[in-house]
Amino acid sequence: MPARLVPLLLILLAVPVVSQQDNIQARINQRVERREQRTSQVVAAPQIDERAARLQALHHDADEWSALSVSVQSDLQQLQKGMLVKDLNEKLRKMDKLSKKLRRDIEP
Repeated sequence: MPARLVPLLLILLAVPVVSQQDNIQARINQRVERREQRTSQVVAAPQIDERAARLQALHHDADEWSALSVSVQSDLQQLQKGMLVKDLNEKLRKMDKLSKKLRRDIEP
């Protein structure tokens, strides 16, 4: 009789294990889907902010370059009158650096 009970006991033990595996797999799949949703939401937001920040920095640099350009124009007019403005060289260097930075940022 014990020989007949062994297969029956094995079947009785195997049924709950199989049903639990389906449950466990479903939970794992749900967790994986939730994580993918979270990561897709987290990854998508910084790209938009990063691009907006880059464009804002580019716009700021262009405005600064434009202001320096106007300032250098007035300094050059003073130079034509014979008056050397002491920070003209510094402004020209800053304009050069900004123009290089703008070119680098605009390139794909």
